[in-house]
Amino acid sequence: MGKKKIESELIKFGSDPEIHHGSLSDPIYKTSTIIFNSYKDFTKAKKNRFKLPYYGRFGNYTTKRFENLVCRLYASEKSIITGSGLSAITISLLSFLSKGDELLVSENCYEPVFNFCKNELKRFGIKTSFFKNNLPSELEKLINNKTKIIYLESPGSLNYEVEDIEKIVKIAKKNNIKTIIDNTWATFLGFNPLRWGVDVVVESCTKYFSGHSDNFCGIIACSELNYNKIKLTAVRMGDFVSSESCFYALRGLRTLSVRLKKHEENALKIFKFLKKKKIVKEIFFLPDKKNIYHKLWKKYFNNANGLITFGIEKKVGVEKFLDSLSLFKIGFSWGGYESLILPLNQLKPEIKNYKNSLNWFRIHIGLESTEDMIIDLKKGFDNYEKK
Repeated sequence: MGKKKIESELIKFGSDPEIHHGSLSDPIYKTSTIIFNSYKDFTKAKKNRFKLPYYGRFGNYTTKRFENLVCRLYASEKSIITGSGLSAITISLLSFLSKGDELLVSENCYEPVFNFCKNELKRFGIKTSFFKNNLPSELEKLINNKTKIIYLESPGSLNYEVEDIEKIVKIAKKNNIKTIIDNTWATFLGFNPLRWGVDVVVESCTKYFSGHSDNFCGIIACSELNYNKIKLTAVRMGDFVSSESCFYALRGLRTLSVRLKKHEENALKIFKFLKKKKIVKEIFFLPDKKNIYHKLWKKYFNNANGLITFGIEKKVGVEKFLDSLSLFKIGFSWGGYESLILPLNQLKPEIKNYKNSLNWFRIHIGLESTEDMIIDLKKGFDNYEKK
């Protein structure tokens, strides 16, 4: 689908005024109990409980409409909506793992994923090994007959390392291993891993997809074969996504392409400002042609976003810098309309930065005026450098 077409389609996806009395938006169906007109209808729904309305936690009209929409966005056979991006990940992992199995996880993964693997999966006798970025030969050495999943996050959400998806998928298929990838950084607009042979794609709608920092929601896109296992796990785990969450995600979808482009434009201006600051010693930003992953990023991805990570020379406590900022508020997450900054103790969950010579920060460039953002950061740097 061409860029112009997708921008038009995003406005029209899932909008059916004719069946909703002229309303451009779907109504929110707040349904826990589904009632049936006859025993025949009941048994039919029970037999097809993942396809037809059966019980609210399995999915009602609102969630099923949103699932159909996600299938269109990712050109997937099936999709599952979950309560958060993290639940989309953990449910996908649990669907294909049993006691005694092993999985391989990219070293740059989201820290909650690291914690889930190291703590929860370990309790159930599942071993996790973390592999270094872009070393296919080293990855292959970790594979054995117990390896069931290769889990990727590309780009990483702290250091933006990019994996060579094509090579990893080839290794996985040769060894009959499932591949799962977190695609939140790029969204479906920037990259569709299914087209490169990845088995399961997860994306957090909490971030750019919804875009307003007021929603939790996760999506899983996959084949029908993988869907049956994952959906069953989601139901048995009691995962639930509210109709309101689906509504807010759909609302964000309407403006996603416009917002993402603006985040990109603003981030490029802030990157150019940071490059000129002597106190800034390192910057991770994929559109930077000097970034070691720039070429690989261009191979797979159609867009950037508003994330930049940088390190400044250690002089005094980070509070002198952070507490001077007014536009860049300290906060987790990213993908909303506002600018955020997060002090980092690690760029990868296993590797701490306490002995590093730099103070590291991740910033999410929001939709505010870039002139005001620059003034804000300059004020922070000036206060930090004062003796």
